[in-house]
Amino acid sequence: MDLQLWSELSSAISDVQQQLKPRPRDVHPTSRVIRVHLWSVLHDRPTYWACEPGNWSKSTCPDDLPDQSTMSRRMRRDDFQDFLIRMSKRLNGRGKQWLMKIVDGKPLELSHNSKDPDAAWGRGVSRTARGYKLHMIHSGNHLPDDFVITPLNTCEKQMAARMIKRVGGGGYLLADGNFDASWLFDHCNTHNYQLVCPRAKVGAGIGHHPQSPQRLRAIDMLEAPARINSFGPRLYCRRSDIERRFSNLTCFGGGLTVLPPWARRIWRVRRWVWGKILIDAARDRIHQKRAVGA
Repeated sequence: MDLQLWSELSSAISDVQQQLKPRPRDVHPTSRVIRVHLWSVLHDRPTYWACEPGNWSKSTCPDDLPDQSTMSRRMRRDDFQDFLIRMSKRLNGRGKQWLMKIVDGKPLELSHNSKDPDAAWGRGVSRTARGYKLHMIHSGNHLPDDFVITPLNTCEKQMAARMIKRVGGGGYLLADGNFDASWLFDHCNTHNYQLVCPRAKVGAGIGHHPQSPQRLRAIDMLEAPARINSFGPRLYCRRSDIERRFSNLTCFGGGLTVLPPWARRIWRVRRWVWGKILIDAARDRIHQKRAVGA
């Protein structure tokens, strides 16, 4: 499976490389830097491991490998991130504009003794933890519509508001009860989305302070007796799709499990997680091709 994943990733890298003009002063093209980075991420190894030719197979090793210092410098340049963005679009294919999207977050916990100054204390998996958080909006494409890596104490509502502004389109945005806030309903409505999420106390009163009309609509969609048909509950049943998406991102060799010891500081965590998301997208494309050919 690793060779198939690498073949899919390598094909995407080559396609993007043809779209870009090389920089004359660069000894190593950006595509080669991307290959080294993704090779290390795919095998859960630090970057310097992928800078050694002995850690590659004959069919996959580039002609000339950059050293660790070159990789560290080049991965901080804007063209590295631009290449990842183009590669994401290439792996996503002709992504559809879905009328239903889902937002949620996944904690990326570190050891409590970690000295990483960018990590923060926040709500982890049923406990207080230290680390980062992956915020994601997902519909039905190979890659998420948008994602953000932040310290663990960053507000999920604020990140949802930032991401929905970038996603565009319109439709329904499904979320859990953590996103229940009138201002977020209004913000989503401004960007053509109806936020659908349950209240913390189903059936309770709504108080005397002003309520977002979109929040009242979500209450009518999800709670009896105001509910007049099964559309709201049936729609909200799809919210668990993002839990399965997070599971698929972690449940294979080379997937996103715990952050390794060398993924510290937020820019390294972002590059590491982005690499894992690209690998998962390549895996998803392989499964889709098998299903079509079956």
